[in-house]
Amino acid sequence: MEKLLKIAASKGCKAEVFSTREKSVSIDKTNGAVTDVSASIESGVSLRILKDGKMGTAYTKNLIDREELVANALASLEAGVEALYDFPDAGTVTFDEDYDESVEKLGFPEMRKTVDHLGELYGEVKQGILQVSAGCGTSEIRILNTSGSNLVQKESTVYSVGSMIYPGTSAGIRNIFLGKSDAVPFEADVKRTVDYFHASLPEVEIGDSRMKVLFAPESMYALTWRLGTASSAKAFYEKVSPLQNKVNEQVISPLLSFVSDPSEGRTGRRLFDDEGVKTARVPIFENGVFKTVYNNLDYASKMKTNPLGTGFRGGMWGGDKIAMSPAPSLSHASFSKGNKSFEEMLAMMDRGVIVYGALGAHSGNILNGDLSIGLNPGLYVENGKVVGRVKDAMMAGNIYEMLSKAIAVENAPHYTDSMYSNPSILLDDISVVGS
Repeated sequence: MEKLLKIAASKGCKAEVFSTREKSVSIDKTNGAVTDVSASIESGVSLRILKDGKMGTAYTKNLIDREELVANALASLEAGVEALYDFPDAGTVTFDEDYDESVEKLGFPEMRKTVDHLGELYGEVKQGILQVSAGCGTSEIRILNTSGSNLVQKESTVYSVGSMIYPGTSAGIRNIFLGKSDAVPFEADVKRTVDYFHASLPEVEIGDSRMKVLFAPESMYALTWRLGTASSAKAFYEKVSPLQNKVNEQVISPLLSFVSDPSEGRTGRRLFDDEGVKTARVPIFENGVFKTVYNNLDYASKMKTNPLGTGFRGGMWGGDKIAMSPAPSLSHASFSKGNKSFEEMLAMMDRGVIVYGALGAHSGNILNGDLSIGLNPGLYVENGKVVGRVKDAMMAGNIYEMLSKAIAVENAPHYTDSMYSNPSILLDDISVVGS
């Protein structure tokens, strides 16, 4: 990587080298039978160069010819992408507190034991489909630049997942357990989810009405996508955000705080973003008040403000980090926890639905906060108890109006693979349309 940086610098460029290495193993079982095994080792290198106020980039999954990679980046300068910033000098940092080298040695035998044990915990599930999976992996990110940064981020992950799919559907509810060294299932969580699954097997027709809606962490991305899009410096720079003139104004319920802090969490923490900028706590909404427009190096420069450490590769829809340029991103943002247990929130529901899955969350005017989703599944609640699942139901509205009606927030966050970790949020007086 150092050689690549020197070659780029010799061409009169400021340069950044971003490299990744990932290793993973996983195994899946469906109704007791192994249905998939997978193992992979991937690596890649991305080069960004700055020259004469323009940015060029090139990437490869196999760094054989460094001169060619630099030549490709130089050629891309012809596209004329403006770049009036410099790469940061973040010094030399290696962050490996979320890395356990023993995970490098884990393989299929250990993952098989995990899924077998998980299958036993879900043994009471007799209807529908039971899917259990387990996996582990390690990753390393390195950032070098001509300003002096030499940064390394290493992490390990072990996970297990138990999913219960309703008969004749592709919808279900699940538990995800995650750690840097192991993923020990919480039996109480499994039992609660199994009980909810059995209670929600009957399909219920609810008609059209207004009721309480409990967003479970699994469906929270339908809300966070919209908050993140509107509060991005890109939307503010283009003057298209519905929050344009609402900084320091009350926008949603004072019960809700939505914060980006990549340096916090059980695993997967980041001390620097994908551009080498130091991360920190960035409150996007604090007690319902809109506080911060988040950015990356590019938009910080355009708006003449400081970068906040929220420049990441991948984007809202995911993708190959090596192939994508950094952009303003809330990939590590979540709602702050409240003071109610899930059971207490459930008891507050005289009539309502729990949204465990959001069908069509990507549709509608995301920037404006408009939401129209199918409940897939939506668990129906009466008098604080799950009594079925709604049939062909959906909900629509604007998330700023919806989030102004929050009446409780769960006291514990839960990891999901859709959007970091979030607590459940209970909303009141929401329009739900059913068959």
